[in-house]
Amino acid sequence: MLPPHIKNKFSNHPQQISRPISIRLSEDLIAMLETTSQEFGFQRIQGLIRLYIRQGLDRDNDKYTLAHDEVFLETLRQKGVSQKVIDEAIADASGECPNTPLSGEL
Repeated sequence: MLPPHIKNKFSNHPQQISRPISIRLSEDLIAMLETTSQEFGFQRIQGLIRLYIRQGLDRDNDKYTLAHDEVFLETLRQKGVSQKVIDEAIADASGECPNTPLSGEL
């Protein structure tokens, strides 16, 4: 089993390891995910699927907040998702006003 955190050789803070999973989706669902991911600024559907999973976890687990998941947020930024889209998604997931940046950066 892989340790939950590894040291990033380019940075001093730990980074979570992602494990691949396999999921079967219908062609219609994949097409909807591709369209939606482009509308929200994701380069691939994987980031959107992760966001949807995080939103579900956020809704079901009141101790978890997406705004504090810096590894996930930084990955979205590196993949070209705009800060505005990230802030709006966090606000939508948490039910807060989207005018205030929740992720700490503008």
